[in-house]
Amino acid sequence: MSNPSSNLIDRMHAEQLLSQTRDGLRKLWLCGLGAYSLATRSSMQTFAALVREGQAMQPKARQQIEETSAELKSSATATIERGEQLVRERFLRPLDFVILATRRDIEQLSLRVIQLSAEVQKLASGKIKSLDKPAAKAEAGPIVGSA
Repeated sequence: MSNPSSNLIDRMHAEQLLSQTRDGLRKLWLCGLGAYSLATRSSMQTFAALVREGQAMQPKARQQIEETSAELKSSATATIERGEQLVRERFLRPLDFVILATRRDIEQLSLRVIQLSAEVQKLASGKIKSLDKPAAKAEAGPIVGSA
C-alpha cells in the first residue's frame, strides 16, 4: 500500500506542477496579447509613417507622372506623324498620278452641276421673257407723242 505521506507529497507535487503550468499558460497568453498590442501599435505607427512618406513623395511623383506623360504624348505624336507621312508617300502620292475621283468629289461635282443648271434655267427664262417684251412693243407700233 501507499504511504500517506508519499501520497501527500505526490499531490503537492502535482498541485505545484499544475500551478506552474497555469502560470506558464497565463504568461504565454499575456505574451500573445503583448505581441498583438505591439503589432497593432507598430502597424499604426508604420501606417502613419508611410502616409507621411507618401505625402512627401506626392509632388515628386506627380512631376514624374507629368514628365512621363509628356514623353509618351510626344512619342505617340511622332509615331502618328511618321505613319501619316508613310501613308502620304506610299498611298496617296501614287493616287495623285492616277487621278481617281473619290465619291465625295463626285457628289460635290454633281451638286455643282445641279446649281449651274438652275442658274442657266433662270438666265434662259429671263432672256426669253425679255425677248418677248420688245416684240410686243414693236407690234403695238410707234408711240405717238405731242410733237
